[in-house]
Amino acid sequence: MKYDYSKVKGEISGFGGGYENDCRKMVIAGLEWSDEHPDSDLSFKQFKNIYGLTTDESDDMKLCQEAMSKAVNDGCTGAMMQVTMIHLMFIRKHGWDKYVEEMNKEG
Repeated sequence: MKYDYSKVKGEISGFGGGYENDCRKMVIAGLEWSDEHPDSDLSFKQFKNIYGLTTDESDDMKLCQEAMSKAVNDGCTGAMMQVTMIHLMFIRKHGWDKYVEEMNKEG
């Protein structure tokens, strides 16, 4: 498996259990979609002090979000989508190894 969360100590959500597992599935689905579309424009905007709502998603981001949502049978919240998109964007920019390193930092 290219993206193996078994080596990741930190959590995406901080809620653990099934919620965290779904967030991880969503990130992996987004990464796999991104791998299949390496030249895609994954962009979106966030609102200051508002979580769970994004705007101005590119057409590519909308398609990626569809793949991410399907990974959890369309059962994600806006907050789940936003946080997983943030993780996806970090990984696209810095790579999986750097992501694992950051997620395993104490603190």
